[in-house]
Amino acid sequence: MQDFFAVLKQFFDAFGNYITVPIIIYIICRIFKTPRKRAFQSAVLVGVGLKGMAFITSAFGAVLSPLVQQMVTASGLNKPALDIGWQAVAAVAYSTDIGMAFIGVGLLFQILFWLVKLTDIFMPSDLWNNYSISVWGSMFFLLTNNIVMAFVLMIFINMVTLLLAESMQKRWSTYYNYPSCAMTAPHHNGDVPMYLVLNILFSKLGLDKIHADPKSIRKKIGFMGEPMYIGLLVGLILGVAGNVTVLNTIAGWGSVANVAVTCSAVMAIFPRIAGMFAAGFGALTEYSRKTLANSKYGKDRQFIVAVNDALGYGEAATLTTGLLVIPFAILIGFLLPGNLVIPLMVLPSLPYMVEVPVSLSNGNVVKAWLMALIVFCAKMLMASYWAETFTQVAAEVGFEAATEAIAGGTFVIGFIMSNCTAGLITMAFLTMNPLVIAAVVAVYVVFFVLFKKNKERFQNYLEFLATGKRPEPKPEAAAA
Repeated sequence: MQDFFAVLKQFFDAFGNYITVPIIIYIICRIFKTPRKRAFQSAVLVGVGLKGMAFITSAFGAVLSPLVQQMVTASGLNKPALDIGWQAVAAVAYSTDIGMAFIGVGLLFQILFWLVKLTDIFMPSDLWNNYSISVWGSMFFLLTNNIVMAFVLMIFINMVTLLLAESMQKRWSTYYNYPSCAMTAPHHNGDVPMYLVLNILFSKLGLDKIHADPKSIRKKIGFMGEPMYIGLLVGLILGVAGNVTVLNTIAGWGSVANVAVTCSAVMAIFPRIAGMFAAGFGALTEYSRKTLANSKYGKDRQFIVAVNDALGYGEAATLTTGLLVIPFAILIGFLLPGNLVIPLMVLPSLPYMVEVPVSLSNGNVVKAWLMALIVFCAKMLMASYWAETFTQVAAEVGFEAATEAIAGGTFVIGFIMSNCTAGLITMAFLTMNPLVIAAVVAVYVVFFVLFKKNKERFQNYLEFLATGKRPEPKPEAAAA
């Protein structure tokens, strides 16, 4: 069995999202009786879309990463824990037998969750992000040597992730225009509770009256409000901030110009690539509805496909908000009491991390930006809490950067460990106190029952907060 999981992991590592996701989409399409030709076309569109997004984000990251490094250096930020990226997290996630086993066991449970109607989201289509769950179980096992509780922890975090993803599903899919899809990345959904509270609070404070979404900006300032020109302006601001110490040189202004044009290019090109990806789900949406309507598993439910967070990265308000958070994130790292972390590798990834507040605010950059800054403070403190433990565990499994950090009296952390929901759940499980663990599970059960009973009302309320419009009543309700 262990050999099987190792081979499965090798397959995922070798082929990546760009091959495994299209294969899964093709299989799902065929299960729902989609004709072979359309199923194949859907799979290719999804694969090409994912690969195209990867090209854009990789090229953008190559420009943004040195700029971020320059910002951190110029700020004089000096903390004991360095954010070194998701690779460290993946190393710990798959360092144990149970971490490897969750590749297969997690897949089986995710299918089971859908079959028993625990969720309407079919999560196996986003297998890539399972490492963001298994890292907590692997770390728990390495700390306690309790394999049963480690599995329980991972499965429970998966269940919580699905509940949070389903609560956001309609708002996320509506805003980013991916019908019947849900963004299920655990490290982003872990922030959803904070964002839901902040969204309501900021709406009460009147921030919705600030019309700062791309459409409103275009109306106010004409062609300069187009995403391409917004990217140019934001890139210019970011380039100046990153090159503030060398603005007296030609090279410095060359860097500013490069960042500005690159941001503009991403804003212009990304939506077209995203459109290809979205087109790949047309057949799946159509045939899943037809097939489920005649199935015992499909009564009064929708087939929702789990998708990668990359799908929203280059949307105009998302990229704008994420980029505008970067310099302030560095400032937060410098000023936040109790923070131990130098945010580094996470900074180019901030557009991924703001998809939740951007969709909740319907593209209101000001509101989303303020929410993101507050949540980033909480995430910095969570990453700081786990920094020492994570470094010790990573060193124990042979991660070289962690070993070097301990030798130098410092820490390393991957910002995936800033997942506040998963972090708090893991803290509770580490107490090994049955009452504490039972209380955490009870909280989940209460919210699960309340959400399932009021799912439509809750999602419609989020739509109202986002758009200011009451949803149209269903025909049967209107007739009544």
